[in-house]
Amino acid sequence: MASPEKSRWRGDFWAIVSAFATGTGLIAAKAALRTINPITMNGYMFFVGAIIIFCDAVINDKVKETIRVRPGQLLFLLIVSIIFCGATFCLFSALSLSEPATVSFLSRLELVATIAFAALFLKEKINLSESTGLILVVAGIFVMRYNASVELSKAVTLATAAGLLFGAGEVTIKSRIDWVNHRALIFYRNLFMSAIFVLVGTATGIFVWVNDVNLLLILCVAGLFLPYMGRLGYLKAMQNINVSRASIIVQSQPFFAAGAALVILGTFPPAREIIGGLLIMAGVVTIRLLEIRRPSL
Repeated sequence: MASPEKSRWRGDFWAIVSAFATGTGLIAAKAALRTINPITMNGYMFFVGAIIIFCDAVINDKVKETIRVRPGQLLFLLIVSIIFCGATFCLFSALSLSEPATVSFLSRLELVATIAFAALFLKEKINLSESTGLILVVAGIFVMRYNASVELSKAVTLATAAGLLFGAGEVTIKSRIDWVNHRALIFYRNLFMSAIFVLVGTATGIFVWVNDVNLLLILCVAGLFLPYMGRLGYLKAMQNINVSRASIIVQSQPFFAAGAALVILGTFPPAREIIGGLLIMAGVVTIRLLEIRRPSL
């Protein structure tokens, strides 16, 4: 059995891996969105994610627990997938209009939405630390949107909508957290999301079949980093450290996104977007830090 110190370092390492993967994955997604629309990108990316997860199940002899679900569970996973389809469509639509770091900052709204929906539907109380964090987050959104361009304002609105939908999805999962195996949840969510995007995109004439090899490679990188490595790193982090600590470390994601965007794409968000993003991050970190310091009952 690993010592507490080794376990902590291992947990911190995997939390950083998660932040790096999701932050860098946004750059691959941004590069893809320069050529294709969000529906096409999501259709390919989540299909790649489902394949990688299935291959991981084969390697680790976890195929049965990954694919075996009951009809009721399958319906539940379909509902969850529809919610996350709306969330990812809004998120990547925002990414097509703004800098990856800006969108990454705004994606921190997922925690805020989760707290709000949990209070509304699961009757969980919002404490003082969470209220303080929420105020900082709202201030950050105000700074980003104040006197912003139409394009940035639209991106902020879309990213905010994505955060609300992600929060709704997380609360829906939390309401049945012990009902569906986490491997099955991740696998079917990615598979259903890919199918939904392809079907909707084909029906509306938006989905485009990709033949360019370089673009397919970029989509594979996005599928590896976002639906797989980002989630895998976070799950492994939570096996070694508490959720609050893992969540704080993962808040470094926007800095990985900003650094990768500067190096790979040669772009960087303006000062106002950085200030607004830092306020949002400060709100999220405030919530998590005070949760860690709160004495357990």
